[in-house]
Amino acid sequence: MKGKLLVSKLVADGNTGRILGAQCVGPGDVSKQIATWAMAIKGRLSVEDVVNSDLPYAPPFSLAVDHMICTAQIMQNKMKGRLKGISAVEVKRMVDEGSAPFLIDCRDPDEYEVLRIGIGEMLIPSSVIRERLSELPQDRSREIVCFCKISLRGYEAALVLEANGWKNVRVMEGGIAAWPFARER
Repeated sequence: MKGKLLVSKLVADGNTGRILGAQCVGPGDVSKQIATWAMAIKGRLSVEDVVNSDLPYAPPFSLAVDHMICTAQIMQNKMKGRLKGISAVEVKRMVDEGSAPFLIDCRDPDEYEVLRIGIGEMLIPSSVIRERLSELPQDRSREIVCFCKISLRGYEAALVLEANGWKNVRVMEGGIAAWPFARER
């Protein structure tokens, strides 16, 4: 219902999970997100508290699974070691230094044709990654970075790779939506 992309950053205490700070940007109205995060911070809530929250839902105003709860779930996955992230800035630095990881763009071919980063990534849609494992580095310790538009499919692909024995797989946080550098069109 006219939902617009939001990008959030969450800061939490690594030991207790207590939420310390949050930012949210995007083309839509982020005031609800910031107001809710402010209450979570003031209330000294933890990531677990937010993950288990039940926020109001009405299609004209919010998604069935609130952006805030999704953000907290991502943080929970990071804190539990399920998600190993890397920033776009760090990926770009590695590429510029000549130590680029193996990069997998997990979007569909039509998305890739419209817009891509253009730093040597390989297009392997998440829907077919299981069938294309032979195209990945045979050295299972080689660093691999997966991404898509916002890195949901990148995360799913990373889980498939880890389940198949790759040991150094990370997800580019925020995907192409958070890439602050030039892109190919």
